[in-house]
Amino acid sequence: MAWAVKPDGQSSLQSVKPLSMNAKNYLKAYSQKANKFLDLFFLKKKALAKKIDPDLGKILQVFLDSSKGGKRARGALTVLGYESSGGKNFEAILPVSCGIEMFHNFLLIHDDIIDKDRLRRGKPTVHTVYAKKRGEHYGNSKAIIIGDVGAFLAYELLLSSNFSKERTLEAVTKLNEFLLKTGYGQLLDIDYDFKKQISWEEILKVRTYKTAYYTIVMPLTVGAILAGAPKSVLSAIESYGVPVGIAFQLVDDILGVFGSTRKTGKSNLSDIRDGKKTFLYAKALELLGAPEKKFLKRWYGAGDVGEKQIREIKKIIVSSGALDYSQKLAEKLVMKGKRYVPKITMDKKYQKVLESLADFIVTRES
Repeated sequence: MAWAVKPDGQSSLQSVKPLSMNAKNYLKAYSQKANKFLDLFFLKKKALAKKIDPDLGKILQVFLDSSKGGKRARGALTVLGYESSGGKNFEAILPVSCGIEMFHNFLLIHDDIIDKDRLRRGKPTVHTVYAKKRGEHYGNSKAIIIGDVGAFLAYELLLSSNFSKERTLEAVTKLNEFLLKTGYGQLLDIDYDFKKQISWEEILKVRTYKTAYYTIVMPLTVGAILAGAPKSVLSAIESYGVPVGIAFQLVDDILGVFGSTRKTGKSNLSDIRDGKKTFLYAKALELLGAPEKKFLKRWYGAGDVGEKQIREIKKIIVSSGALDYSQKLAEKLVMKGKRYVPKITMDKKYQKVLESLADFIVTRES
């Protein structure tokens, strides 16, 4: 069954094109339409699940609720990749893009377990909610399967799309390729956090596979494939998306230490407490003198680190120049990626969205 939504009695869906074409407006316009679609999709899925057991409907609602509050950037980029490559059937691409969003939420639920995060988008994480009922193992177990169920439903949306079987198969095959890269990057990230010494090359490898392909390249590529884009466009998307995606992660690392919890919805202490091996940390070690380097090595990720030490670590990172270096590197990477925008699309409207998206990544506060 192909999914279509006709909100407010309309006969068909409109594109996400806002009156002013820039990344923020594009994301906002998409998010409103995606929320309507997902609410209806889950309403139907909850009705079916309740026939098995009433609690299953509540569990599906937990997955849906956990996905709300974000920018829905990956879903929006799926539509952007499609429209910038000439795609006109918004009613067909919207369900696919929502499937991409559901994959994203599935990965976040699992990632929160790995990172032991208690907050996501300003709300308790899924595993934390269930842990309050019957303990940590129960909470983790429930969250893992809730994430899995979300992924299974995401595949349903992709495979029941109104696109041709050939394009759907090509898009899903490419999606799986990116998801596999994400998994490899996550596996490396887990192990690298236990390394006493880590190089920029190792951090770059994780950032490329865990974040860059998945955050920017994957959704744009899936959308472009469904629009019938040639290989030259897919290549340009990768050349644009990898540096912009790495810049995204650099900024994410900065926000993980210096961001406002109110704006990010996440803790700005957990990266230090958990000893996350970020470029910010590696660069600080490279630039610091012996006393500060010793302090950073002693307390970064230490089990007995307190708020006093965390405040000092933040000061050291700033004084070392690592924060300024990371910010400037993110800006350089964005400039590098933007050079490929004209090769992705000749449409000036979509060029503006892609360029403003890259700029938004280095100026965002959440």
